[in-house]
Amino acid sequence: MSPNNRPAGQRGTLDLNLVLSLDALLRERSVSRAAVAVGLSQPAMSAALARLRRYYGDRLLDRVGVTYELTPLGHSLVGRTAVAVSAVGRVLDAEPDVDIHSSTREFTLFASDYMVATVGDSIVRALLREAPDIKVQFLQLRSEVVDNASVQLLAVDAMMVSRGPVDGLPSIDLFSDRWACVVAEGNPRIGTSIEAGQLTEFPWADFQTYPHGSATPLRQLRAYGIEPLIQVVGENFLALPYLVAGTDRIAFLPERLAGVMGERMGIRIVDFPFELAPLNHALWWHPIRADDPVHRWFRSRVVESLAREPDSA
Repeated sequence: MSPNNRPAGQRGTLDLNLVLSLDALLRERSVSRAAVAVGLSQPAMSAALARLRRYYGDRLLDRVGVTYELTPLGHSLVGRTAVAVSAVGRVLDAEPDVDIHSSTREFTLFASDYMVATVGDSIVRALLREAPDIKVQFLQLRSEVVDNASVQLLAVDAMMVSRGPVDGLPSIDLFSDRWACVVAEGNPRIGTSIEAGQLTEFPWADFQTYPHGSATPLRQLRAYGIEPLIQVVGENFLALPYLVAGTDRIAFLPERLAGVMGERMGIRIVDFPFELAPLNHALWWHPIRADDPVHRWFRSRVVESLAREPDSA
């Protein structure tokens, strides 16, 4: 019977050092590079790989010519080991009675390009005001992150995403934003407002930020019986002004972002004939961080910083 088919309790154990070695091997796909990454000798890393192969009953990495390729099991472990190593690091970084003012902790948030562009600096300034030595890292919010939020949040401090795609995790409301309909500044055929008939007369630029979201603006538009002609798709919100300026295209942008980019990007907001559900943004985190005093401070400052923002709900 191979180790990975043994009943629970008969498989043996892995110590933390082997988990770190496994993470390095899967990332580097090289025994020598993995050894350098974790500070081991090459023979020691080779021995670690041998132990890992016995434990899993799988080779994990196979040599192909002068390189290594991951086995299917190796591929499946890549994301898990990265999350595990990050989570362990955060456990080991915990300190009793931390003085926020002297903290050097790094906070990591998943956030869309739109959130970083419109409220990112407000959040950073609020945090640095009390803890000038901390570091804040924003990671791109992608659909696969949202779809697997409970696992992804093990490795980061929080996620800023609208309500709907995520549930079952601790959260707190941040602010609401309306959808704005935008056209090119010089579009001569659309005035200060757009008529219902023009919504199918002109082509559209769309975005892919939340492909599984049921409340995306174009899906809401279809509920009114309007079928827009999608001519071009950008990966995120920030691409849309470039795809609208100087063209006859129409697009939806969050109102805050449209206001920030606006005239300098050659686009303008027009009145829209239908009522659309707003974006209700929230801050989400994993339950394991709920009682961390530093994380509680972090959450409160993020919320307070956006409560001061104009037009926030």
